[in-house]
Amino acid sequence: MSRPTRPPHDGTVNNQKTFVAARQNLLNTGPQNLSTNRGTSFTAEAHVTQGGKHNGQDCIKVKGTGDKGEYSIYIYSCCWGHVTNCSRTYIDVYTPIL
Repeated sequence: MSRPTRPPHDGTVNNQKTFVAARQNLLNTGPQNLSTNRGTSFTAEAHVTQGGKHNGQDCIKVKGTGDKGEYSIYIYSCCWGHVTNCSRTYIDVYTPIL
C-alpha cells in the first residue's frame, strides 16, 4: 500500500538513539542487515555523502529491495526524529530500529 507524499521533515518519530549514537554504532559494527517491524529486510551503513546539497555530510544509508527494485535512502542528522527525510521519503520505519 502506497503512502501519501508528505513534505520534507514532516511529523515526528521517537527514536531510541540519537543520530550520532546510531551512526557510531554502524561505524563500529559495519553494515548491518536489519528488518522493519513488518519484516521488510534492509541494510544500514554509516556513509558520507558525495555530491548534492549534503556533500561531505555524515549520514546513514539504508539499502533494500522493494516493489520497484533496489533503493537507497539517505538519513541525515537534520532528518532524525522526523517521519520523512529531506527528499520526502518515509524513514519512520527505519530510524527506530537503528
